[in-house]
Amino acid sequence: MKASSGDQGSPPCFLRFPRPVRVVSGAEAELKCVVLGEPPPVVVWEKGGQQLAASERLSFPADGAEHGLLLSAALPTDAGVYVCRARNAAGEAYAAAAVTVLEPPASDPELQPAERLLPSPGSGEGAPVFLTGPRSQWVLRGAEVVLTCRAGGLPEPTLYWEKDGMALDEVWDSSHFALEQGRAEDGPGASLALRILAARLPDSGVYVCHARNAHGHAQAGALLQVHQPPESPPADPDEAPAPVVEPLKCAPKTFWVNEGKHAKFRCYVMGKPEPEIEWHWEGRPLLPDRRRLMYRDRDGGFVLKVLYCQAKDRGLYVCAARNSAGQTLSAVHLHVKEPRLRFTRPLQDVEGREHGIAVLECKVPNSRIPTAWFREDQRLLPCHKYEQIEEGTVRRLIIHRLKADDDGIYLCEMRGRVRTVANVTVKGPILKRLPRKLDVLEGENAVLLVETLEAGVEGRWSRDGEELPVICQSSSGHMHALVLPGVTREDAGEVTFSLGNSRTTTLLRVKCVKHSPPGPPISAEMFKGHKNTVLLTWKPPEPAPETPFIYRLERQEVGSEDWIQCFSIEKAGAVEVPGDCVPSEGDYRFRICTVSGHGRSPHVVFHGSAHLVPTARLVAGLEDVQVYDGEDAVFSLDLSTIIQGTWFLNGEELKSNEPEGQVEPGALRYCMEQKGLQHRLILHAVKHQDSGALVGFSCPGVQDSAALTIQESPVHILSPQDKVSLTFTTSERVVLTCELSRVDFPATWYKDGQKVEDSELLVVKMDGRKHRLILPEAKVQDSGEFECRTEGVSAFFGVTVQDPPVHIVDPREHVFVHAITSECVMLACEVDREDAPVRWYKDGQEVEESDFVVLENEGPHRRLVLPATQPSDGGEFQCVAGDERAYFTVTITDVSSWIVYPSGKVYVAAVRLERVVLTCELCRPWAEVRWTKDGEEVVESPALLLQKEDTVRRLVLPAVQLEDSGEYLCEIDDESASFTVTVTESYQSQDSSNNNPELCVLLKKPKTRRLWSRFPPWRRTAGTE
Repeated sequence: MKASSGDQGSPPCFLRFPRPVRVVSGAEAELKCVVLGEPPPVVVWEKGGQQLAASERLSFPADGAEHGLLLSAALPTDAGVYVCRARNAAGEAYAAAAVTVLEPPASDPELQPAERLLPSPGSGEGAPVFLTGPRSQWVLRGAEVVLTCRAGGLPEPTLYWEKDGMALDEVWDSSHFALEQGRAEDGPGASLALRILAARLPDSGVYVCHARNAHGHAQAGALLQVHQPPESPPADPDEAPAPVVEPLKCAPKTFWVNEGKHAKFRCYVMGKPEPEIEWHWEGRPLLPDRRRLMYRDRDGGFVLKVLYCQAKDRGLYVCAARNSAGQTLSAVHLHVKEPRLRFTRPLQDVEGREHGIAVLECKVPNSRIPTAWFREDQRLLPCHKYEQIEEGTVRRLIIHRLKADDDGIYLCEMRGRVRTVANVTVKGPILKRLPRKLDVLEGENAVLLVETLEAGVEGRWSRDGEELPVICQSSSGHMHALVLPGVTREDAGEVTFSLGNSRTTTLLRVKCVKHSPPGPPISAEMFKGHKNTVLLTWKPPEPAPETPFIYRLERQEVGSEDWIQCFSIEKAGAVEVPGDCVPSEGDYRFRICTVSGHGRSPHVVFHGSAHLVPTARLVAGLEDVQVYDGEDAVFSLDLSTIIQGTWFLNGEELKSNEPEGQVEPGALRYCMEQKGLQHRLILHAVKHQDSGALVGFSCPGVQDSAALTIQESPVHILSPQDKVSLTFTTSERVVLTCELSRVDFPATWYKDGQKVEDSELLVVKMDGRKHRLILPEAKVQDSGEFECRTEGVSAFFGVTVQDPPVHIVDPREHVFVHAITSECVMLACEVDREDAPVRWYKDGQEVEESDFVVLENEGPHRRLVLPATQPSDGGEFQCVAGDERAYFTVTITDVSSWIVYPSGKVYVAAVRLERVVLTCELCRPWAEVRWTKDGEEVVESPALLLQKEDTVRRLVLPAVQLEDSGEYLCEIDDESASFTVTVTESYQSQDSSNNNPELCVLLKKPKTRRLWSRFPPWRRTAGTE
């Protein structure tokens, strides 16, 4: 571990990358990232290679190391890839994320209330919601199956079933399907059950229950798997007995495949009742496994796929189809072409326990032949997880820390794509894992299956870390299913099934089905009929779109380049555009397009233009104003459009050529304002004689008026006129003064709404017009809002009493701490006051004391101690004292292996009375080891010495004896280095005539120099005390 300060500098490093976001047009989009560096880096955001600048819609919030990009009212043009670039003197780093802006859904067009052609849903109405969904089932052939669903909604939804994307009446053989409506007494909502009598093998599939009403659509699915009974049941007396598999009447086809390649057989069968399919190999029924996949493709064909074919896979493959009317066979003979260059010893299937290891080993013909390891189609690179060893012609792969997803097919490949294949079986709570990836077309059903060792256990399904709804999960015995009907792009992601500490993961990829956008409207015409209106007509596109669509109408002021959306229309025909729809008077052009879930059509421009004048409507009218003598009176109203108007006072028009004016010299002063749709008239310092004045406003289509009333206050506050905010330190004298317009007029003081009483700690005085509240020695609890209240008026004082500021004495610079797992890390901070409170933060979140975090206070010293660190304990720490902060960056490295040398087993041959030294090198100098001989711990003696020097541990036998032969282990945690010592009376050599012993050095490792921190092994500190 090494601690360093910020003097050396470090380049920017992203602790958290920005994540892609998808928002609907008009919504807010935000990207966030956390980046560190010393000195703190300068962060800029870019798009399309251009640096972005702040604007009304775009801002860049920052909080310490966290930097963000906030985009308000997102538009389709805002979509794209945004790059966060961080630079400092030590280097540069960048990260990118995409922003996708979606069109508003067609079912909810952005219409003005008066423009909606359909009434809004009534109170309490809503889209369907499933109360209970169907459950996945695994049954034997001939069993009765009942799938039930219940959905709520207002109006009550209509329910119907589908199998594998087809309506039940479209299924080839559905005569044994029966639908049963639920009864009212069974519970709320609509219910529909699907009963399958005497289930058959072809009934296997995904069944989806749909619920639909006027406000939306919902769906829930379940998987049904029908299996062949272990023993054939007695034949049904109503059916003809199933014939046995007959011998082939013609020669089978021949299929050649190179060793290591895939072989795919497809059999297309039709019949009624729908036939049941069985695959046979060399006369024996085939069951699906890791290398033999059986499924039905989208065209209805039955597929058998043999992965990574080996010589043992050659033989006769038969597809047998049978129903009650008979049977038919189709056969192919598979030949596997072996390469000239072959593995001397191929891989063998292995098993391993979860969290253990698995070792795969093979031999190549020549030691110089390079090889590569694969897990199915993924190349494996050497790492702590996949240790790859080459010893002469031996090639060995060691898989460490086995988990459920390590279960699968592994290959060793040499040049010419010559492969040897083996299965690795991982024994654990999960027997059948998820596929590594699953590709599904948009709109199809996705089904994921997991088989567990124990029956009845509860697992957890999640996608990208978020739990999935229970309605799409089912369990029965050892099987667990996740059914996602009608997947969309939002369903894509990393799907995980977790059971305790065991988990299996698949990447669900949703492939988009390409759809053509709708065609444009036709026969678009413009008619200028009534005054200040224009009539637009058009006809639907030809051919009509297959999905729901709307029409979007846009306007453009002549001379401008911008098109602005007016509103959306659900039905074709005609629409009248009044002057109310435009913001200002002018000549306008119009265009229209068709919009659906598959895109937008080209625009069709209406020929010509129309002159429109906005007509104002009163949105919020004038109200009577009541103020005190000497105050300002404000009259305001809101209109429906931006338009000029005229103000009147007592029937006299107020001049608008000046923003401020007077009715007459020495009389009432006024000010007129217009901000957007709002108009305001401000009468300054009104007097009692102005009471009863009538204020009016007039513009085309609008006239309104209101009255002014003046109240005389018995007293006025001369000072302060506005709220006063004051800040003091503890023990200071605080004096609050309020001056009234009248002498000796009573006033009352309040603190936080409660009346205050005179005491030693709070003194209230009155001196003529001035009223004072005195705090002789202020305390922190004296902070609050004080009010001096008299009849009708008040003066407010905001008082804040603070302790003297706290300063951090040490450290003054950013501290970087590096440690390994299980080490103790201490972050120390010294303040200038012993009673000063501090707060600790980690990655922006306040740290609380727990079994894993200890907070210590000792005089002016504040410490945060991590007794036994884990990689998750790393991050950005802050010690906050008042307005000052001390920064610590903690990095925890997970040490996967303590023993550096030797990496393999060591064999030592020695002659009696020779000196034997067994050496083991560790990754840390303070690590403790345990030496054993033949399973028993050794005891140090004159005949056996244990030595420790820096990272090296030695076992020394000064004069080895015959009984010292055996297996020695140097152990630390779950690791060990093995030494096999063989002691003989003398060396026996066939190549030498004499018997002089010769000591052969088997292994020799060059010395390495290592630098370590001098901190003790039980504690690593940052900062000073």
